[in-house]
Amino acid sequence: MQKDRHSKIEKIGHHIPEFPGYRAVNFDETDRQLRHFLHRRLDEIRDDLRESIEGLPSGGAPRQALGDCLRQLEEIGKRLEEPLSPQTEASATRDQEEALLDFDLNLLDKTAALSTAVGDISRLGGGPATQTLLTSLIEDLEDLLHQRAKIVETL
Repeated sequence: MQKDRHSKIEKIGHHIPEFPGYRAVNFDETDRQLRHFLHRRLDEIRDDLRESIEGLPSGGAPRQALGDCLRQLEEIGKRLEEPLSPQTEASATRDQEEALLDFDLNLLDKTAALSTAVGDISRLGGGPATQTLLTSLIEDLEDLLHQRAKIVETL
């Protein structure tokens, strides 16, 4: 398990330099680093989505549906700005850290998939398949963040 922990921290470290894990330093600082990174990535994705929406015909159903996705991403971004843990001295056990690292990796994968899907809008348009994919990815992202918050609350 320890070897697996290090490889997960290393993978996250490719996105968040010097990511220490949840047992190496103060938990709140590590949590803040992850949330800050995700917030920045979602800002970039929202900007790309906004530009894609502006390129679609006005008044159409794709524009409306993708606008709803944009609003959902803005809400997620607002939640990422707030610390999950009210505690300042929280620390994670090995099992809790392992679970958080898994969620972190999944969150990074979801944001990458979301970025790719948004990038495809200008190429493929904002039709029903794109709308369904974006909605699904956003729902998955929200679900992962909600489940991760539950783990953090137990610390």
